[in-house]
Amino acid sequence: MAHVHPLTWRQDSATTWCALEGDTVLGTIVLERQYELASVDGTVRGSHSALGSAQAQLEAWYQWSTASPEDGGR
Repeated sequence: MAHVHPLTWRQDSATTWCALEGDTVLGTIVLERQYELASVDGTVRGSHSALGSAQAQLEAWYQWSTASPEDGGR
């Protein structure tokens, strides 16, 4: 499964990161007591002890949601 527009990350502050597909924000991670993840559409939420884990959750959702049925996606 190949993605034409890969998901990228932008750090907006010392405690906030945004996931982007091109110029479109798909989700944010905010460091509070833990790394709190939320997709813009509210489909994905998570609380993680590591930034990489929060990023991995959103990236897995993104790959699944953009996969074609032939690839095992929606």
